[in-house]
Amino acid sequence: MEPPILLNLTIGLIAWAFLSMGAAVAGLYFPTRANAECWRGFWFMNAIWGLIDGLIGWANLLTGPVEIDFLRKVLTINSGLDLAYITTGIILATRQKPLLKGFGWAILLQGLFLLVFDLVFLALAYRAG
Repeated sequence: MEPPILLNLTIGLIAWAFLSMGAAVAGLYFPTRANAECWRGFWFMNAIWGLIDGLIGWANLLTGPVEIDFLRKVLTINSGLDLAYITTGIILATRQKPLLKGFGWAILLQGLFLLVFDLVFLALAYRAG
């Protein structure tokens, strides 16, 4: 049985992907003078995450039905990965090189959003039965 929340999850992920990529294009097109290398890393990394999130969302649209138990397992694993992303982001954000610092802040932002996103949909998946 296809969980009805899967479509909402997919739409949310694709929307986040477009937001990430759109903001990244704007940020890279209109660069700031202060901390330019840090911001370039931040926007570039957000574009990469947006691309990956968009590809995952697109793949969700192309796949067949999934069981609710499988969706719960995937969201649980993703939540654990999100914690790893957050940790990695913090480590990189504390580095001296501005480019790594920018990468770190972007990974931290993406990890925090995806953790909340995955936990909300995991809770919805458990409520769905």
